[in-house]
Amino acid sequence: MDILSALIIFFVGLIVSVMGTLIGGSSLFTIPVLILLGLPPHTAIGTDRFGIMGICSAGWYQFHKKKMINYPIGNTLAVPVLIGAFIGANIVFEVSESILKLIIIIISVLSLLFLILDPTRGIQGQRRSINRQDYLVGALLTFMVGVYVGFYGAMGGTLLLYILVFWFGQTFLESAGTLKIAALAMNAMASVVFAVNGAVNYYLALPMFCGCFIGSYVGAHYSDRIGNVWIKRLFIFLLFVLILKLAISSL
Repeated sequence: MDILSALIIFFVGLIVSVMGTLIGGSSLFTIPVLILLGLPPHTAIGTDRFGIMGICSAGWYQFHKKKMINYPIGNTLAVPVLIGAFIGANIVFEVSESILKLIIIIISVLSLLFLILDPTRGIQGQRRSINRQDYLVGALLTFMVGVYVGFYGAMGGTLLLYILVFWFGQTFLESAGTLKIAALAMNAMASVVFAVNGAVNYYLALPMFCGCFIGSYVGAHYSDRIGNVWIKRLFIFLLFVLILKLAISSL
């Protein structure tokens, strides 16, 4: 690895994390770039998990200052997603990639339809009391996201956003803040497992972390100026890209 590779992943992390901190999807770009820079797929995933923690940590700090984090929900989801990430990182060779892609396509298409058919979803919070059953179901869904993030990770933050918007009725801005708690937990756990197995390239992971940290700090800082309406539009665009990418790769 040379200094050019480190600079490339720094700037890629910087650019994609500006919006990634609001709608997720950064790993859709960073993992392929890491592979193009010469890393084996599993090392690219492990390195990405380490670097993405820059988004989680800077975003958490900024959204906390803006009081946009629901800590009861965030803390409840952090534990199951951490356990799921540990399991997922340890079964990376056991899961069928084709089945996983099909599940994500179905979830994404349904989410896209709901967002288009319900203009207020994610823009106006769906205010309601949250009971124990809501937390339990949310924890189960988050656990499954954690398993997925453990062995791949791309769109993990976006899947957490699904849960917060559709199940807990948060706005996009609220969910962008709240998911940082669970996202940091699952990425940290996955990073540890990959590191123990020697699948993290720190020469690229560290500059990626720095780039993601700076980009996330900027994106979260200006999040309220962007607003829920534009974040929803960007999120719908990202869903189109995700569905198209997975559909093409499954052919």
